[in-house]
Amino acid sequence: MSRQILSDLIENNQSFLVKRVLDYAKLHNYTKYTSTLEEAWVASITGLSKALLNAIAINAQVPEIEVDHDFAHNPMAYFGIEEAQKHRQRGVTQEMFLGLMKYYCQSYLDLIMQSIQDQEQRHFYMLWVTRFFDHNEISFCSEWAAQTKETLVAELQVTNRNLTNEKNKYVTIFESIPNPAMLLDDENRCINMNYAAHQLFQQNHQSPGYIYYSTLSVQPQLNDLLPWLNAEFMDFYQGDALEFSLEEDFELPNQEQRNYIIKFHRMLDVSDKFEGTIILFNDITDRKKIEEQLLHVSFHDILTGLYNRNYMEQELIRVSTGQYNPVGFISIDIDGLKLVNDNYGHDAGDTLLVTVAQIIKKCFGDKDIVARIGGDEFAVLIPLSDAIVVQKGCREIYERVAEHNLVNLTIPVSISIGWSVGNPSDSGNLNEIIKAADRMMYVEKQGNRLKYITLFRERSQEYGQNLFKPVL
Repeated sequence: MSRQILSDLIENNQSFLVKRVLDYAKLHNYTKYTSTLEEAWVASITGLSKALLNAIAINAQVPEIEVDHDFAHNPMAYFGIEEAQKHRQRGVTQEMFLGLMKYYCQSYLDLIMQSIQDQEQRHFYMLWVTRFFDHNEISFCSEWAAQTKETLVAELQVTNRNLTNEKNKYVTIFESIPNPAMLLDDENRCINMNYAAHQLFQQNHQSPGYIYYSTLSVQPQLNDLLPWLNAEFMDFYQGDALEFSLEEDFELPNQEQRNYIIKFHRMLDVSDKFEGTIILFNDITDRKKIEEQLLHVSFHDILTGLYNRNYMEQELIRVSTGQYNPVGFISIDIDGLKLVNDNYGHDAGDTLLVTVAQIIKKCFGDKDIVARIGGDEFAVLIPLSDAIVVQKGCREIYERVAEHNLVNLTIPVSISIGWSVGNPSDSGNLNEIIKAADRMMYVEKQGNRLKYITLFRERSQEYGQNLFKPVL
């Protein structure tokens, strides 16, 4: 009969074998003493299958057990012997190991039973697998019997020291993690928290490892420790998701507000003996501040503090949907900025720009978009406004400029304004609204140019180098 069919069957069904043996281990309580992680079960099936596939490739017939067989040097059983030695050193008894091996064997037999329809072929493959496991079990028993009691005790002592060091290593790692971490059991009691979490939530000066090594008789519920987090956690706990993240503000005892990304993650325990949740806290306060600063810079003019062209363009897209009709647009240009820059320098020009920005900003409400869209160009977008509202805004700008020039004689200001009102939702109408405002502004600018030159010369003669000094 074809051994290749058996080899292909085993090689292509590793996931089935892992699940089946794990189900048997849970059913018969072997998981009390086995690994909690699925990868350990995958590794054991992978190793057994590799040894079985090698045996199938080498032996044309079923590997029967001969009376004079040398089980101490049995190539077919090397993997089983090595695994048995490892488990023996961890304190697993011979009976426990052999018992679980029976269910490993049964998993392979179940695969054959479910997959092979021909009775003779199925019997042959099942016998092959059974003999393979017989060789492993006899070889292991032979190796185990060869060990003295003193050797077994010495093995356990070495293993115990290694396990203690391993435990200490991972406790140290857990306590050294800079992000707060908390472990809850399946009843949502806090069974451990690392040093960072203890400092954050307990606010005392206990040393690292205090929770782990303490003899506290009562393990507090999450609701008692962090009542503000309990509602979100219970939604996660009662659901099926493996993990869940949320963003929360947390007030420290010194009343400082910190922002955290909080992640709930179920423990990856396939054995079901350490069910619970890990909660991780990642402080993103500084990152949020940087993000807010970057966002502000991306949408604001650094010099004046007004919105910039990028933000104005996004707002124009927003109002073009028709939900904000009618929309008013005001185009504003500073008269004589180049004249000021050429005669007094760019610091003076900056003073003029900031002054005009402040004047314009005071004329409009929070829902109106006031932006600097170019060197000497400003614009105002007024959603849900008619011509009367827009004209009123323009008049207020003129009035405030006039008031400024009466009071601040060393910073003479002149601006040209154009405005338009329309419905941006109409095809191509948004551009026409902006163009109409620009045309009106340019017409006014032609008349204002000479007026500002005259004003500029008068003030220069009167104030000289004191012109365009920032008002403190």
